Amino acid sequence: MEYHKKIFRYKVAVGAVNKRLRESIIVSGKPMTQEYLNNDILEKYNIVWNAGREESLPNTTIENIYLICDYFKIEIDFYFQFVKKITDEEINDSIKSKKKLSRLHSLL
Repeated sequence: MEYHKKIFRYKVAVGAVNKRLRESIIVSGKPMTQEYLNNDILEKYNIVWNAGREESLPNTTIENIYLICDYFKIEIDFYFQFVKKITDEEINDSIKSKKKLSRLHSLL
């Protein structure tokens, strides 16, 4: 069971990184929206993207990680270093702020 909790928490950290990357880009004076990212990825890669899902309850694939790294022009190793820097407090806050995450976490 401990393994499953660690994996769950790691997935939450991945979602936090995806959100930070998106919000680090300023579009029209504001952080990039999920809708903007979804539309831009569709236009550039011809792939339907759901930023909300990738940020809130990620069950992402290597293909999606590759795509997000390519989109934001970062190396994959940097991406995973960024994931490792997400603190336990940030992960806990993310879990507490989303009902679905809280429910799933309590089942582990």
